[in-house]
Amino acid sequence: MDVPKNLHLHTSSDGGIIKDSMTHASSLGDDSCSSSFASQQNSVTPRQTDQSVLRYSRSSSTDSSDSHDRGEIKSIVRVKDPALDFSPLMALLQPYTDLNKPPANWLRRRSLPQQQRARQFLWPKRVSSFAMANNALDLTGEVDVISQAKSIKKLLKMPFSSKSQISMMVHKVDNSLLIDDFDIHKNLLRKQNDDWKWLREFYLESVKKDMQVKCVPKKKKTRDYLQNKNMLSKFLYRSVQEALNSGESLPVSTLNRDLSEQDEFSEDLFGQHRELIWTFENIQMLIGTDLPIFTRGTNYPCVSLRLRDMNTPINVLTGLDYWLDNLMCNVPEVAMCFHLDGIVQKYELIKTEDIPNLKDSEFDPHMVTDIACNILSFLKSNATKEGHTYWLYKGVDDDVVKLYDLTSLADSQEDQSNPFTVPLGRLLYRVACNMWRNGNKSRRRIRLLLENCLLLLDEEKHSQICTSAHYLLSDVVVPDAIIEDGWKDTTEKDSDGEETNSHSKQSDNSDIEDEQFTSVTLKSLCDQNSYRKQASPTKSTPVVTEVKSSQVVADVTERCLDAVKHTARGLLCLDKDFTIQIRKNKNIVEEQMTCNKDTAIPLHYEPLQKSAPPHNDTEPPLHDRDQSVVETESSLTWHRTLKVLLLKKAAVALYTLARGAAVEYQAGKSLRLLKISLQCFDAMKILLPEKATENSELLCGMLGLAGDVLLLCVHQNLSLHSVMEAMFNYSEDEISLSESVSRELESFEYDWVFELKIGDIEGCLNQCCKCYQEALNVLKSSENDDKPDTAISLQKRFANIKNELGVWYMNQAQICLQKDEPPFPSAKMDSLCQKSFSALEEGVTVFASLSDKPNTALLYTNKGRLMRLYAQAYTQNTMQLENPQFSDVERKYFKQAIDCYNKALEYLHGGQYTEIWESVCWEMSTCFFNMAILLQDYVPLQEYTQDEVEKEVVDLLMKSLKYCNVDIKSAKQPMCQYRAANIHHRLASLYHNSLRNQQNSEQRKKYLRHLMETHYRKAESFFSLLECHTELLRVLLEQVALWEYILQGLPSTKTQLKPLMSAVRCLLECRGVLVHMIEQLDDPDISDKVQSEGESLTDILESRLQFILLQLIKCYKTNKLSKHSNILKTKALYRKSLENKDPTKSSPMKSRWSHLVQLLEELQSLKPESEFT
Repeated sequence: MDVPKNLHLHTSSDGGIIKDSMTHASSLGDDSCSSSFASQQNSVTPRQTDQSVLRYSRSSSTDSSDSHDRGEIKSIVRVKDPALDFSPLMALLQPYTDLNKPPANWLRRRSLPQQQRARQFLWPKRVSSFAMANNALDLTGEVDVISQAKSIKKLLKMPFSSKSQISMMVHKVDNSLLIDDFDIHKNLLRKQNDDWKWLREFYLESVKKDMQVKCVPKKKKTRDYLQNKNMLSKFLYRSVQEALNSGESLPVSTLNRDLSEQDEFSEDLFGQHRELIWTFENIQMLIGTDLPIFTRGTNYPCVSLRLRDMNTPINVLTGLDYWLDNLMCNVPEVAMCFHLDGIVQKYELIKTEDIPNLKDSEFDPHMVTDIACNILSFLKSNATKEGHTYWLYKGVDDDVVKLYDLTSLADSQEDQSNPFTVPLGRLLYRVACNMWRNGNKSRRRIRLLLENCLLLLDEEKHSQICTSAHYLLSDVVVPDAIIEDGWKDTTEKDSDGEETNSHSKQSDNSDIEDEQFTSVTLKSLCDQNSYRKQASPTKSTPVVTEVKSSQVVADVTERCLDAVKHTARGLLCLDKDFTIQIRKNKNIVEEQMTCNKDTAIPLHYEPLQKSAPPHNDTEPPLHDRDQSVVETESSLTWHRTLKVLLLKKAAVALYTLARGAAVEYQAGKSLRLLKISLQCFDAMKILLPEKATENSELLCGMLGLAGDVLLLCVHQNLSLHSVMEAMFNYSEDEISLSESVSRELESFEYDWVFELKIGDIEGCLNQCCKCYQEALNVLKSSENDDKPDTAISLQKRFANIKNELGVWYMNQAQICLQKDEPPFPSAKMDSLCQKSFSALEEGVTVFASLSDKPNTALLYTNKGRLMRLYAQAYTQNTMQLENPQFSDVERKYFKQAIDCYNKALEYLHGGQYTEIWESVCWEMSTCFFNMAILLQDYVPLQEYTQDEVEKEVVDLLMKSLKYCNVDIKSAKQPMCQYRAANIHHRLASLYHNSLRNQQNSEQRKKYLRHLMETHYRKAESFFSLLECHTELLRVLLEQVALWEYILQGLPSTKTQLKPLMSAVRCLLECRGVLVHMIEQLDDPDISDKVQSEGESLTDILESRLQFILLQLIKCYKTNKLSKHSNILKTKALYRKSLENKDPTKSSPMKSRWSHLVQLLEELQSLKPESEFT
């Protein structure tokens, strides 16, 4: 933007740009101009310092064509702390005012502190970039450069003068470069001590020999220099005093001062140290400046005030200095007061944009921007190691600028003293702390800062910072949110692109290590395309430094191990420092106790405010309990607090590692980590009880995990030796943690958790139960309602352990039933059953209170199994009797089991839990089936009639069939089908028995016969589907027996034909069954079972076959239409069955079955059905 000469720039209240007409002349030497200028000062407004913006562009009439094509120069200024920025009112001095004479207000009528503050304007105390960075932690790492304006100007003026010497120290802190002047003459050549001894030797041996001019410039302290400084001071005091005497009100509203303070001069009136955020092109800098800035009234912009000797012309360096000062401070004009030998001659007002065009001081502003960008690119490309000290050096008349890595040079020297090490380490720590407090998500940047801080600082001398750094490192990698199961590892990339170009940066930086320095020529700094193409000057990419662990670890386990390492080192550092303090105090006491009685005891002076506080019995000591020396105030404020924080972080990290080990079924490792974690928590509880209360959720998690791991030992059937071996396999960090914790613990509150009872399942399960119960008690005592999920999870695990205990007691009772002698149940079995019932009842109560329907149903199912076990025990007693009958005690326990199953099904009503529903239905079917079998086999005829028993048996079998889902699509389907086949078989047998042995009416007989045939047919279908051949053979033979029974009751041969043909069909179906049974004899796994079960059935089959053949012969004889040949064949077949009877019994089973198959095939060839139809 081009600015006409009759306009000037001033900042408005909203930070924009206001254009005002300038009515005064550029030369203010005559009286009329002075009076006119003074009359315009009646109204004064404070300079807006909130955010001042200046976009500078040169006048088109003076620009070269190349500069004009490059456009405007971007310069934006923002005051870091607007409340402290203040510009006093300026008054013009009358011509011929003698500046050699001190004004009335010069360093007088003020107290000593005010005088000292006033002198800071003329001789300001050196403010280093470290101090600025410490005061602006939020900006450190965000801006490109932090430095004094004087240093920035030196760098930018360097290519304009070959006589200039540059000696600056450069430090990289995150993304910022800290630049400070380094006086070689003062720090290296005049030092009498051994500070920088190695650097002095290096300078004399390596640097100075390559210099064009061997002398080292030093600061000017001549008489003329000091007189000029005094004259400037008097001139500025006069300018302010004239404004005070004129009665003008000072613009102090921005500082909220009282009116009583306005008559006193202070450093806030002008020239105080200002810290500004200056964006020059695309470079962002935090600069410190003490440029005197004045206001001239409401309608006039602020100006910088300069005093110039008329005999000394303005050169390029002076013009560039004035231009940069105004640009940095966003001052649109400079007021120059010219004098001769201290006598004021005139004033001239020059716009900032016109300074580059002044006669004898012309320069191209765009060249300055090129120099700035190239210097920054050079530094950021080579000063890449965080925590290193770099020396930027250029000798007089040198045409190159060199950058030395002093830290790398010092590593090869015996004396490695570096005065910047401690302040740099402290700054790195403070920047990291600030980023951590502000919730900066760039964990890599924080880790890099802290790890380099630890490399720089000595743990013995800076134990508090090092301990804090270790804690912050552990907190960065393991946040407290990891306690929750929902915590996820966030491996997001940092916004500054942490992984890009790291290899190229390392290769560029290797030149410094190989050649001791890297350099750049002054000519290349002025080139627009020199370094700007090689690297972006805005934000440098962080590189991988010597700290190899700086990359953020993606794996949670590695993060936790890293956190454990840092907590162990932090605790070691803290304990060592505290022990040193205690020993110092003890030594003083011992010296006093061993004094000679003839010698006066020296009274050691100690300020009252540092005396030890009275002992507080309610607050336990930090370390050894036999310590006679009371804690100092400092230990209460940081030793105790930091140890508590480190112990908590160690507990969190170890708990997370233990949880991961448990997931990988490493029970011993998990228990070892849990033990140290609980010890850390116990020590934290002793040091700061309220902190333990705040972290009750962590304790609940650890106790709950302990219960889980002990249950894992039971399920995995681990040996005590393997678990103990893993438990005592401590790492170095774990040993260090244990040693630190042992200093606090006299006894371990949770030692009972690790009294392992592996091998004793009951003991382990009870120990699990105690862990969960203790965790629930902690949760209740903390009264923390914010985490209901934690309580619910613990209650469910507690109820699950009760279920495990109940099932284990039940299984042990089952073993007792098999081993014990009658009567049943024995005292031991009864005790186990009672324990099982009690445990299951507790589990049911907890699950029901949580509305956990599936688990409640499962526990009711287990209770049903327990009731069936009771029934089984009493059945064993019944079997010992001579005439066993189903007892009422058995009936009672079976009914209780059925009630439990019914309750389980009520909880599962709705169809949401299909698998559990099918499981409960199967158990219910089994209960009904077993009760029906016992009732059918051991009929209690003393208490019930035969009809009552049969009705109950039929009812039980039908209920069993109801809950047996043969259509289920799971692995249980064959079992259900086999159960259904057995039920149909039993029902058919029951009806068969009723038909044979009971007096029934014809209608009743027909009904029974219909039911019997139906159930036989269904049983035959299921057994055939399941390929249960022996069971199928038995069903077919029972049907043959049925038709024999019916056949015997018919009077005539004609009426016997139909049942006889039905019997023949059943026999012919046996042929296919026998063929399959013969094939099964070749299978060694089932041959014995098939042979044993089929032997008795073979005898029955032979006898039934002979009987049917005999009946066929009779029918052939009575039937006149029968063929004579068929009669002969049937007789021959009957003869074969009789002749083979005796040898078949002694022959192998396979041959007998083969013989029967042959007979049945011959019978089938006769086709008796066609003969009689």
